[in-house]
Amino acid sequence: MKLTERTRPVAAVVGVIGALYLVDVLVLPHLLHISANASGHWESPFPQTILGLVTGMTYGLLGVGLVLIYRTNRIINFAHGNIGAFAAALFPLAVHTLHIPYWIALPPVLLIAGVAGAGAEAIVVRRLRRAPLVMSVVATLGVGQFLALLGLVINPKAGAAITFPKPAGMPTFHLGALYITESYFAMFFLCPAVAIAVALFLRYSRYGIALRCAASNPEAARMAGIFAGRMSSLAWGIAGMMAALTAILVAPTGSFNQIDAFGPSLLLKALVCAVVARMSSIPLALVAGVVLGAVESLVSYNYPNAGVVEAVIFAVIVGALLLQRQRVGRGEEKGSWAAVQAIAPIPVRLRQLWAVRALGPATALIVLAVLALLPAVMSNSNSVKMTAIFGYVVVGFSAGIVTGLAGQLSLGQFGIAAIGGVVSYQVVYRTGSYVEGFVYAGLAAAAVSVVLGLPALRSRGLLLTVTTLAFALLVPDWLIQQRWVLGPRGVDPGRPIVFGHALDTGRAYYYVGLLVLVVAMLLSRNVWSGGTGRLLVAVRDNEDAARAFTIRATVVKLQGFALAGFIAGVGGAMYAHSLALVSNTAYPTTVSIQIMEMVVIGGLSILSGPILGAIVIFGVSFTHLDSFGLAATALGQLLIIMYFPGGMAQWVAPVRDRIVKALGRRAGVDVEAAYLTESGSGAAEAEQDFHVEGEHPAALRPARVRRGGGPVLEASGLVKSFGGVRAVRGVSFQVQRGETLGLIGPNGAGKTTTFELLAGFTRVDAGTVRYHGKDVTQLGPEARAKQGLIRSFQDAALFPTMTVLECVQLSLERRHPTRLFTAIAGFRGQERNKEKLARELVHHMGLDRYRSAQIQTLSTGTRRITEIACLVGLEPEVLLLDEPASGVAQRETEALGALLLQLKADLGLTLVVIEHDIPLIMEISDRIVCMAEGEVIATGAPEIVRSDPRVVESYLGGSLTAIERSGTVAPEPGQKPRRPKKPHVLAGSTP
Repeated sequence: MKLTERTRPVAAVVGVIGALYLVDVLVLPHLLHISANASGHWESPFPQTILGLVTGMTYGLLGVGLVLIYRTNRIINFAHGNIGAFAAALFPLAVHTLHIPYWIALPPVLLIAGVAGAGAEAIVVRRLRRAPLVMSVVATLGVGQFLALLGLVINPKAGAAITFPKPAGMPTFHLGALYITESYFAMFFLCPAVAIAVALFLRYSRYGIALRCAASNPEAARMAGIFAGRMSSLAWGIAGMMAALTAILVAPTGSFNQIDAFGPSLLLKALVCAVVARMSSIPLALVAGVVLGAVESLVSYNYPNAGVVEAVIFAVIVGALLLQRQRVGRGEEKGSWAAVQAIAPIPVRLRQLWAVRALGPATALIVLAVLALLPAVMSNSNSVKMTAIFGYVVVGFSAGIVTGLAGQLSLGQFGIAAIGGVVSYQVVYRTGSYVEGFVYAGLAAAAVSVVLGLPALRSRGLLLTVTTLAFALLVPDWLIQQRWVLGPRGVDPGRPIVFGHALDTGRAYYYVGLLVLVVAMLLSRNVWSGGTGRLLVAVRDNEDAARAFTIRATVVKLQGFALAGFIAGVGGAMYAHSLALVSNTAYPTTVSIQIMEMVVIGGLSILSGPILGAIVIFGVSFTHLDSFGLAATALGQLLIIMYFPGGMAQWVAPVRDRIVKALGRRAGVDVEAAYLTESGSGAAEAEQDFHVEGEHPAALRPARVRRGGGPVLEASGLVKSFGGVRAVRGVSFQVQRGETLGLIGPNGAGKTTTFELLAGFTRVDAGTVRYHGKDVTQLGPEARAKQGLIRSFQDAALFPTMTVLECVQLSLERRHPTRLFTAIAGFRGQERNKEKLARELVHHMGLDRYRSAQIQTLSTGTRRITEIACLVGLEPEVLLLDEPASGVAQRETEALGALLLQLKADLGLTLVVIEHDIPLIMEISDRIVCMAEGEVIATGAPEIVRSDPRVVESYLGGSLTAIERSGTVAPEPGQKPRRPKKPHVLAGSTP
């Protein structure tokens, strides 16, 4: 039977219940083979199962709130559990202190939680809407931390289960050996009732329908008069009330003995429900919670050892992510990383000054000297604290690579560091060599980091955050306590002996920590400033464009995860040996979260961000603050994230610029002119004639022509559907070597989808693509680009946070790929050669004045020229151009045709061009293919296709005049339009 929208939730419920039975009877008894209960075999008592089902309803309800928020904002609200904790702190005051009856006090407390949730969205998340999604997620961490501390300030005893109010009027009874309390009975009825009420509200109410519309298509909702922002706040408010109800019902059961434990522990269970529901299905999230509760209850009954439940949850999360269908999004965050770029590049003219080049190393040496002298004025205990902070900063460098460069949010870097600590102890225990211990620690952590990153490769969202948070909870709660790891009591990790002197004091070991910090920073610097960092940034900024530039995005991400894991492992090893005892308490989950906050507050866009952030995050360890002081500190950190998305680097940038300008003036440089011209300032107002300088540079050479007959590119019977929409229907055409094929048609004709199929970005449903006679249908875009089949994109967005010179350097990866180990080792020969070639190409294309300008600052015309320079650097054989005149003014469009023809002749290119500017496409094309409604309706010479009645009819109701460019004289039938005599104004212009 075919599933419909109405029957799909029912089928999901039946399927999950069946899965629960199979897990209970077949899977768990074998997965957890060594039983810890008295009978020695797996048991499934009915009362225990019922208890799990009831508790699971609260998990499902919390998961429903996460799904609701994710559907409206596409972020994971990590303050969700702490919003409930805040309500749970207020509720006992209302009932016990103010003597308000339970059921009368419940609605206003829920309303307060709803206001807190809506306020978090309106005040915090909405302010960061132009920033990367990871910033919003980190901001929710800050909101959650502040609310948890504020709850402790208001009611320090809120987590006491014995005194927490229980639902009044609810019956209590025994179910076998199980005692059903008032809270469990309330859970059984209230959780499903609330979930059903929310589902009915979303489906049938006016506001619910508006909320769903805003979540599905915000732009269309705005056009329909729906305020998407208000709907988003409504979703957060509803989710906040559900979180509050969950916390208030769970608190009396004693499941969480501290009110702040509602954060990561309870949230993780809700995340399991949301992930199983693919962050979209409310009924499935609720059912998943019920199943999870039953599994948790049975596992806890049979295996009461700590951490087993967390291990099962981690396995469920990873399995659910890997088994789900791969989800990709086209440019979800394209350009958003520009919002956190706090420091603009220094103009080349100033970077050539010795004093400016020495500014960074000199600052580092001064800081290093100060750190080296600190033990002389610090106590031994403070030296131990500083060494621990060094370890946090080293792990922060790894988080900077994962998030600042790769754009992935990891909340488990300190858990990965724990792997390094464990491996280092085991190696040192067996070999006595601390150097080997640190190296193996880095390698083991790198392997774990790659494994954790695998689910993130299947989605461009934030799901790496889920797996890493689960891992951060798993490590201290289960892994470290295993006897084959460190055991429940922990171990003495030992200290190095240098020249016969044991570094057994805080002051002595401090210098080991400082040495590891310096080495980690140098290694990270090589990543940030070399080709590896450029590849990571390219994939982060615009993954599709990076793939079109022959960059294997998956490999680059895995390399980033491995490098970050290695650094975290070394930092974790150094930290472990600084302790007198290494146990599960040495690597708490909260530190993983603090490290991520440290990196963001310091600045995601700079290498030294973790150092700056550590001053704010861990500087409080040298003070003695009460709960109120900690809450105030958390609020201050949240304000930094909200108002300074670039972090403390935004405070450092003006100081650096003033020093650089002063050094430039002292050297006689016209500083204002250097910043105005070389950094691209004023690019939007400037206009200049495009010109080609001198002979072709070494980076510019004609494509190697492959011998042999037949077409160079051939599409045969291409078919592609998206749901019920058939975008491409049996498209076939051939492209001969050296010709320019124009692809025209109205919007929605299927032209761009055809390009996607030709370039490999979209898989065909039927048909084949042949390149030089070879079937490349199953190859991805990177492999096709490696062979010379290169495509451009309509928006010419390129890589917003990279400079013009860096973009051109990136385009040279096809012929001069970055070697990972030479790059991270700091060998700069290959980079200097690549930079030289890029400078020649930038000069040849007339882009010298913009070479230090970030792409985000350029006008459309200048970006087009930069894109063409990059395409030339890629040395294509066949170039697929998607609306190259899009967003370019008429004057530049007239010059563009001559420029493309010149490059085609110079480089021996074959061009396939999509273009709506009819005069331009008729001018440059040797042959035209016209599409309409996914099909080819005409093929032939430009003058023939242009006059075809079907072609004219497909544009604006048959008006030939309407498709002509303003001011263009239409040629007589049988004549081709006249070509401009020379390229004209293009670079630096605005439409």
